[in-house]
Parts: sequence; structure tokens; C-alpha cells
Amino acid sequence: MAANLTRSESRVLVNPTGPQLGAANAIIWGRARQYHVAEFPGPLSIKSVVHGSGIWETAEAQRVVDTGSYLVLNASRPYSITIDAREIVETFCLFFRPGFVEDVHRVESRDPVELLNEPFAAEQREEKSAVAKGHGRWQVEFFESLHGHDALVSPLLKGIYARVRKGTATQAYLEDQFFAVARAMLRVGRHSEKQAARIPAKKLSTRVELYRRLLRGKDFLDSFHAEDLPLREVADAACVSPYHFHRLFREVFGETPNQYLQRKRLERARELLESTDRRVTEISMDVGFESSTSFSALFRRAFGCSPREYRYLSFHSTPDSQKK
Repeated sequence: MAANLTRSESRVLVNPTGPQLGAANAIIWGRARQYHVAEFPGPLSIKSVVHGSGIWETAEAQRVVDTGSYLVLNASRPYSITIDAREIVETFCLFFRPGFVEDVHRVESRDPVELLNEPFAAEQREEKSAVAKGHGRWQVEFFESLHGHDALVSPLLKGIYARVRKGTATQAYLEDQFFAVARAMLRVGRHSEKQAARIPAKKLSTRVELYRRLLRGKDFLDSFHAEDLPLREVADAACVSPYHFHRLFREVFGETPNQYLQRKRLERARELLESTDRRVTEISMDVGFESSTSFSALFRRAFGCSPREYRYLSFHSTPDSQKK
């Protein structure tokens, strides 16, 4: 059966032409200050940014992907991408050919005996059932959401980027890594399903819909954390009432929206202290704090030292310098 794969399907293409995208697993690695593509119905993909940030917009939400996050978009979901920056923005995105992640899901979720006896029949039945219902090819569906860098998907993305950048990413390596990323995505998806199960609703369809709306609100917080974000505005993005959003957020994520927003701002400030030489007062304003004094107090409470002390320690992290 493996012989049925075309040569392009069995390869990982780097920066392919438009018609090739979707015919094989692919990587799009781009650098630009201004860039825009509208309503592109691409294959299942992961969007990540190495430098700067970009906006990916679907019919449901507008999400800002920066160096601290990645975004999963399902197959055939039209989206637009906009980059408009003073400095070069570097993006690194993985695209999965149709059926690739579905096969990984099938193998990971089924009994080995069943796979041995019917290595392809189960997948074919699922596809036929989907087609009969008018859905086309059966597809794995993920909750579309921003993900903060994690221990599952993120290290794989960073490893692939490093090898592609150095020019040492062989086809064998890329094939292995695409399988690894697919497995990691499915594990992240199972975690999302467990979170959705915390929503107090009897019907599965209700829990799924409420979780999707909750994620839209959380993505709104992630995308625009530096702005003044009243709870009502965030709840409007999620299409639920303010208190309903507040209660669901606390039950699912274990903290209130305001607590999450404060933690997000502090983590972003910590990244800027590590990676830039900008003044502490500038950083506090840029991440959304109105007062540098309150920012410093909250930072000390969260990380055990002041912003200036943290910057010094991050730049002088050798044992000898720490002793001084």
C-alpha cells in the first residue's frame, strides 16, 4: 500500500509553490516587513513566529502569533495573514498533507491487533462514512487556539527550524520530525479535551461549543494583552456574558481572566528583559502596566527579584558573576 504514495507525498517540501502546498508535508519559512494573504483555505497547519509577530484571522477570531506562542489551524479553514512591522518578521509554519495526521491518530488510538488484522480498513470506513454524510474526507479536528510554548510541540518546532536554517535537515530527518509533531499535536489535543470536560454542561456538543468560545476569549487576552481589556470586551469576543466567561475561565484554567492577564504581561516582560536592552519603564508600559512602580512590585512577587535585578542575573549568569 505504501507504493500508492506519490513521490511528492513522501517528501517534505520547503517553501513550495502554491499548487504544491497541500500535496505533501511542507514548511513555509518566510521573512518580511509587510505581507498579506487573504482567505487562504490551506491544509492543517501550525503557525509559529521566530522574530516579531503576525496576525492570523479566521471567520471566528483574530489571533496574534508572536515568539511566545504557536497556532493550530484546521484543514480547509480559510484564513488571512497580515504582517505589517518596522522590523523583519520571521515566520516558520508547518503544513500537513491530507490524511497524514489522520493516519497517526488512527495508529495511536487503535488496538495493535485491530491494526494488524485491518491495517487500512478502519480508515477507509471512516472516510466512506464521512463522504456519505457529505463531509468529504474524514479529518482530525483540533480546537483552534493559541498555545503558549510547551514541552511537547515547541521543542520539535525549534529543532526543525534550527536544522532547516543550517541546511542540515535531510528528508529522513524531516519525515521523522513531522511524525513526532503529529503525535505531539494529538497529545495537546487530548489535554484540550480534558479541559473541555471541566465545563459543567450535560451535552458533549454544549461543552465543546462553550470551550471553543472560551478559547476565543483566552486568545483575545493573549493577542491583545498589552491593551486595556475590560472583561466585557473579552467576553464579547467569546460571545458569552461577562460573568459566564469569568466563571468558565476559572473552572477550566484555574485562575480568573484578570489573574491570567497579569501573569501573561509579567511573562512577556520577563522575555523582554532577557532579550532587549530597553528601559524597565518602557517595558512595563509596553506590556500593559500603567505604573512602573506596581509593575516592579508585581514582578518581584512573581519572580523573587526586581526587574533590574532579573536583567542583571540573566546577563551575568555564570557562577563567578553571581558571586559578585
